[in-house]
Amino acid sequence: MFEKVEEYPVDPIMIGADYFARDPRKDKLNLTVGIYQDAEGQTPVLEAVKRAEQHLVETQATKSYLALTGDADYCAVLGHEILGQSYGAEWVAAQTSGGAVALRVMADLLAQMPKPPTVWLQTPTYGNYVPILTAAGARFAHVPYYDPLRRQITFDRMLAGLEKARAGDVFLMQGVCHNPTGADMTPEQVAALLDLLEARGIVPWIDLAYLGFGQSFDADCAMARQIAARFPECIVCITLSKSFGIYRDRAGALFVKTRTADRERIHRAVSAIVRSGASHAPDHGPSVVRTILQTPAFKALWLRDLDRMRDRVARVRARIVDTEEALFGTQDLAYLGRQSGMFSLLPLTGDQETALTRDHGIHVVKGGRVNVARLGEGDISWLIRAVRDVTGRG
Repeated sequence: MFEKVEEYPVDPIMIGADYFARDPRKDKLNLTVGIYQDAEGQTPVLEAVKRAEQHLVETQATKSYLALTGDADYCAVLGHEILGQSYGAEWVAAQTSGGAVALRVMADLLAQMPKPPTVWLQTPTYGNYVPILTAAGARFAHVPYYDPLRRQITFDRMLAGLEKARAGDVFLMQGVCHNPTGADMTPEQVAALLDLLEARGIVPWIDLAYLGFGQSFDADCAMARQIAARFPECIVCITLSKSFGIYRDRAGALFVKTRTADRERIHRAVSAIVRSGASHAPDHGPSVVRTILQTPAFKALWLRDLDRMRDRVARVRARIVDTEEALFGTQDLAYLGRQSGMFSLLPLTGDQETALTRDHGIHVVKGGRVNVARLGEGDISWLIRAVRDVTGRG
């Protein structure tokens, strides 16, 4: 039977991590998997998380199942924290196992509609969107977002591509710290995009994964709040893995804004889809998040550490720019200093990307994505020299 199973496409992020594990060299650098690391190469457990976990150990009274859509208090606290005053009774909320499950639940819902909409994706964008949409059987199409060789957003081309969308279609975009490019739209571009979506009746679907890594947690919620306040129907998916450093504990949420007449029906649909898949969301990570957000002392500790993580990533980006200037008097990678978050795309062709790993032991995600948060002080000049070598500038 199993000999009939065909090859499945694998997430290029996971492929990159696997190649790194199999590389026998000791002198190698892993810039693939998207986790934050400190200057010592560790992914720390935040102090606020430790304190919240201890509080749960002392006070949690049961491990019974939650509702299919999870802990209503968690959803309400998180909804108000991220969406502000626009969060209210018209929203359907579900606690999910990270952002990927939130994305999949929504993809299933869209695919099962009598007349399924097309989900429009930025290119390049997060590598797991297409597998999630494909597995759900959802329809999708692409619009250009970023040119890695020119190192700039192709904003006008993106808007032109969206002119092909029909009313009722969905645009899946990211908030701050765009993965994989690190290139975020300006406030003026966001305003122009939302104008187009509203004029054409396209439903915005925003995916939030790096709140706090752009400017601050509150400031990074601005785009989601604009969408929530402006559109009668919209979708918000959230993962808190990076913002709280709780990757393995899988804290996320799905928020769907509906018209009043549709709310109960959409709640039943989301519940049914959750039951047929994840069934019940794990609760440890979400309980930690809820406890932190509801406890002022814990929240202050968390925001302090989130600020430190953001500042470290910004310093690494600035250090890349300064080191290249000091070593070679060039600014080929200066664009990295203008971008935000953990990820950026190196301006490499496929052959140059292969050479980066083969000749220099630097592993990146296919397409040239690097996680700058995984660069230690001694790695920066190594990366710069290697990029110069494979691009013929060495």
